Parts: sequence; structure tokens; C-alpha cells
Amino acid sequence: MENALLAKKLEKFKEFINRFTKKSLQSADDIHTLRIKCRELFSLLDKEGAFAKSVKKVISLSNEIRDIDVFFDDYLESLPKKYRKKVLEQISEKAKEGGRKKEINELHKYLKNLKIPNSAEQKTEEKTEQNLVAMEFPKFDKKKLHKYRIYIKKRLYVEKNSSSKDEKKIKSLTETKDALGAINDNYNGLERLRSYGVKEKLHEKIEKFTQEENQKLYEAVKN
Repeated sequence: MENALLAKKLEKFKEFINRFTKKSLQSADDIHTLRIKCRELFSLLDKEGAFAKSVKKVISLSNEIRDIDVFFDDYLESLPKKYRKKVLEQISEKAKEGGRKKEINELHKYLKNLKIPNSAEQKTEEKTEQNLVAMEFPKFDKKKLHKYRIYIKKRLYVEKNSSSKDEKKIKSLTETKDALGAINDNYNGLERLRSYGVKEKLHEKIEKFTQEENQKLYEAVKN
């Protein structure tokens, strides 16, 4: 099953990367699709293999772009208008475009030189949910929630790569992953606000608001 699945993913990945580079794709949706394809392919590969490391590098290069997009398109938009207005007054108008353009250029440069093989080293043994060390849903703690999200993502890809997919379980795991991802994005948003030099008093107010929003997300996903 995994042999055929890996071969199919490799072929689709090669087609997508060719289109991505030729058309110089760079929208938030393009980056999102690239990351999904990379993660799905990576879940089938031997993590020590040369190509797996290349795919992981693509994910790494896209992280900053994705974080910039989420900050400006989602996090800032989620803030109360009075806070959002003050943040935009304090942040340079070039903060998004300048940083994003640099990261996009680096990503495209890497992708243009990426050698995609016709076959690649795959996992030596099939992973099942039973192979993963079980984790209990954690308390409301940034680091613990991040670790739990990684665990949920592993469970999700195990299920997606299974020969007998459980669509209900995939849906449930995806919803949990996304909710935990939203919490993580909010924490990242706070850190980015500080990196952009937002005044401390404003940052404290936004931090309080963000913590309250994260608590709501946490309670919703916990139940």
C-alpha cells in the first residue's frame, strides 16, 4: 500500500513543484498547498533519507512565510479594532512585504535546484497508532499544547496513510489539530508583535486579549 502511495505522492509532488517554480507562485494559498503536499509526502519517507531532509528543508523555508501571512491576514484581523488600528500605526508598512519577499525568494531559489527522484527511501516499517506513545490531553500550557499538537499530527498522518482509512477519525483529528494550531498561531502573533517593536503597554493589552481567546479555543477543543 505505502509503496504505491509513495510513488503517487512523488509524481504529484514533482508536478506541483514544477508548476510552482515556473509560475512563480507565492500567494498564501499557494504556500499553504505547498506545505500540505510536503507534509503528506514527508510522512511516508524514511526521515534519515536524503530526499526526506530536502522536503523538511522546504517546510522549514516556508515556515516564516506562513507565519507572516497568518499574522497579517488572521491574527491582526482577530484583534479588536481599537488594538488593530494602533498596531498598524506602529508597524512599518513595509514590515510584511519586505520580509515576505526575502523569504519567498529564498524558497524559490531552493525549489528550482531541488532534485526530485523517481523513487525515495521510505519508512522501514509501517507506523500505526499503537506505535505512538500515547499522550493525555494537556493542561492549558503553551509548551505542552505544542507537543500535543505534534502528537495529533502524527496520529493524523498515520490514519491518512492507512489502507483502511477512518474518515470520522481523520475529521476529528483534523479539527483538533486546527484548533491547537490556532492557539499556537496566536502565541506566535504575540511574539511577532514584540519583534515589530509594538509599545509595551499596547502589547500587554493584546496579550491579555489573546490569552482569553486561547482559553476559549482550549475549552472548546478539550470538550
